[in-house]
Amino acid sequence: MSDRQGVPEDVTGADGNTQRDTAPLRRDNAYIRQDRQVAAPTPEHATRPVITHSPTPQQAPHQAPQQPYPGTSRQPAPPPPPPRQQQTRRVTPMGWALRGLVLLLIAVVSGLIWSAIKPDDEVAAPPPLKLRYDFTLVRKEEAFQGCKGVSTDSIQNFFSKQECDHLTRALYTTTLPDGRRVLTSVITVLMPTPQFATQLNELTTKDGTGNIRDLVDDERDGTSDMPDLDDAAYASGRQDRLVVIGDSAFYSKSSKKDPALSDVTNEALKLGWPQDQAPK
Repeated sequence: MSDRQGVPEDVTGADGNTQRDTAPLRRDNAYIRQDRQVAAPTPEHATRPVITHSPTPQQAPHQAPQQPYPGTSRQPAPPPPPPRQQQTRRVTPMGWALRGLVLLLIAVVSGLIWSAIKPDDEVAAPPPLKLRYDFTLVRKEEAFQGCKGVSTDSIQNFFSKQECDHLTRALYTTTLPDGRRVLTSVITVLMPTPQFATQLNELTTKDGTGNIRDLVDDERDGTSDMPDLDDAAYASGRQDRLVVIGDSAFYSKSSKKDPALSDVTNEALKLGWPQDQAPK
């Protein structure tokens, strides 16, 4: 029989050293007061374990290290420094004079270079003149076969040695102040050089040397009702490399030597450069 605390009353003697089969004791600690002071074990309780309740230490929650906040200041930021002003250099009168001299030299050198490299055939045509007669173009042709094929006699022989660069043949009509109607032929011959143009012009002014046929002589379309141009008012002239040949005749009467016809032909020679340089 055991006492109140479960300790056998008689554990001495022969049966004291005999091990008994006993089940482990189960204690319900729910009714044990936590603040109860545990009594010191007595000699007779030495064999019993002493159960003490120590509170489980609680770990403090992990806290991230606090970042220091940047300091703030209530004073306004200083204004940015003003931009540097570029120092402008004033040009002295001597500097302007040197600049003008440099530009003048560049212009002179450019003009000399252009004069040396420009083609010889680029000859400025004379400015158009106001004509005393109103000429109306009736027909114009370009002589693609050259000048030799439309020439006669000595002039044809001349073109056999030196062909022309360009040939145009045209017919114009005009009316005199007295009402007479005039047909005028204008032929332009562009030669390679002014020297050849001079030789051709001298040859055409001589009698019996032949001529360059006009469009009436070649019986072009629309010329059957036009008067023949029989050299009654023949004239020619040289303009640099260009030779201009003209002739005129009346529509309604015989074209004898008439100062009025010659005046019309000489005025028509001014159509030479515009006729030669007109679009093809």
